[in-house]
Amino acid sequence: MRLLLLWLSVSVLSGCATYQQDIEAGLSLAKAGEWKEAEEQLEDVLSNKQDSLLYYMEIGALAQNQGNYERSNTLLEKAERLSDTFFPDNFSNRSWALLSNPRQSDYRGSGLERVYISYLKSLNYLALAEQEKNSAKKRQLNDAALVEVRRIDIKLNEIRAQTPSYQDLNTKENQAFYMKALNWLGDFYTGGRDTDKFLYRDDAWARYLAGLQYEIDGAFDDARISYEKAANLYEDGYAMQYALPSTTADRAWLDAIRMMQKGGFSQSEVQQKIDTKLSADMQETLKQYSKGDAELVVLEHQGFIPDKSEMTLLLYADPQAYSLVLEPLHGGGSQTANDSFRWFTMVYADINPLNLIANYKAGGAWGTFSGVFTKRVILGRPVWRQLQDINVDRLLTEQTIRVTVPYYQRFTLDQHQPTLQVNTSSIAPFKSALRMTSLADIAFQEQLAQAQRDIYEGLVRELLRSWLAYHASSSVQDQNVALILNLIGQVAVFASSAADTRNWLTLPAQVRLTREPLPPGNYNPEYKVDKNTFSLGGVSLEANEIKLWNLRNPY
Repeated sequence: MRLLLLWLSVSVLSGCATYQQDIEAGLSLAKAGEWKEAEEQLEDVLSNKQDSLLYYMEIGALAQNQGNYERSNTLLEKAERLSDTFFPDNFSNRSWALLSNPRQSDYRGSGLERVYISYLKSLNYLALAEQEKNSAKKRQLNDAALVEVRRIDIKLNEIRAQTPSYQDLNTKENQAFYMKALNWLGDFYTGGRDTDKFLYRDDAWARYLAGLQYEIDGAFDDARISYEKAANLYEDGYAMQYALPSTTADRAWLDAIRMMQKGGFSQSEVQQKIDTKLSADMQETLKQYSKGDAELVVLEHQGFIPDKSEMTLLLYADPQAYSLVLEPLHGGGSQTANDSFRWFTMVYADINPLNLIANYKAGGAWGTFSGVFTKRVILGRPVWRQLQDINVDRLLTEQTIRVTVPYYQRFTLDQHQPTLQVNTSSIAPFKSALRMTSLADIAFQEQLAQAQRDIYEGLVRELLRSWLAYHASSSVQDQNVALILNLIGQVAVFASSAADTRNWLTLPAQVRLTREPLPPGNYNPEYKVDKNTFSLGGVSLEANEIKLWNLRNPY
């Protein structure tokens, strides 16, 4: 039994190392725009059954980047089905993950990832419709794109039903002091942090894209409704939560107003919206739209969502305070070590009164201050006695236990101002790109919201694994053999501790939008960001046509 546990630990450790190396190798190729080579690399590393959902999402996104839209949709449809069926837990799957590491369980995906499966599929259908010459098939493909838009709406409504809205958060901020105090007291055992603020509760950009697709289809009232939903979300808190420009709401209101004009609203209704919702600059932008104009719409999907790292915490017991203490393993002054320590103090450190009191009892005034660098799990005397009965207290005092949790290192989004030029001397280059969403910030905040769950699951997992190894060596009669087995077990369990750092890494970090009305004619659009230039090639724009350019910028 003991040797089996050792072998399993070492096997899992080597497997995790290979996974991390191969993922980085594939990402490096993708970040250089070598989509096919990145796909070949990631196909191997994601070949395990538990990574099936990740496989279809990653390879499906890379297929889209290569212009292989049909294959992309085939893969993403399989991801769609898996994302809906992975929710029931498989007991044996979860048990194995508990004894090894969380990467051994099926990857289930996040709410963001479920929404963006349909998002990418809708763009695939639009691209296929653009290429189709047969009018009946083109209509079918455009309808299929709208089906995905409705799927997005259903998924977002499911997420909204399970999370507080921005209005709920605003009400919470404005409530009476005694209600805030009660909520504060209720946060003691969640680290004293209001994780509701970090939840992914809706998606203004996905709502906006729905409006764009309805507009392309000529369903102007549906487009207006979607644009208004997006505008309200940007205003209510989406733009603030993800550090987006305030003009995102202006842009959405502008397009909602255009749909009012096309949908037959009275001039007084339209003017009332213009006066109350649009800034002076955006009112000037609205005037640039003339009847019969075409429009070039650029969706720049830039960069890559950040990948997660692992943070190591050391677990030890404090019998006097009947509690367990977690402390980050200090790794010097490197940026990675500094980032992990900042994450720990931001997310886990003891800041609530109960833990401050326990730290004070354990170490006086310095103990209270040292809580900034530790996380204390208060068990109480009854629970501590139960741990004593199974010798867990001895385990915690005789060896060091390593707990590993996921976190995000610091990242910065590209801030360069893109330039769109249509290579026509009479039309000056445009510099009106607007950052409409940051998937990087959404993923970052989702990790913040679930961080407390991660640390408690990691603590239980490593306690169980260490106790099994300790119990197995303690049952050996020969003391010398028991000592050797215990030492080997400690090393194996310590080394094989791991966190689940999986996520959909080929998603873009941010999406920037450029919309420019143009007279009907022939153009050769080029899009420049920093030192990189992207060309759409020759396009012919007809009156009232919307040309959508789905641009994947890996840099």
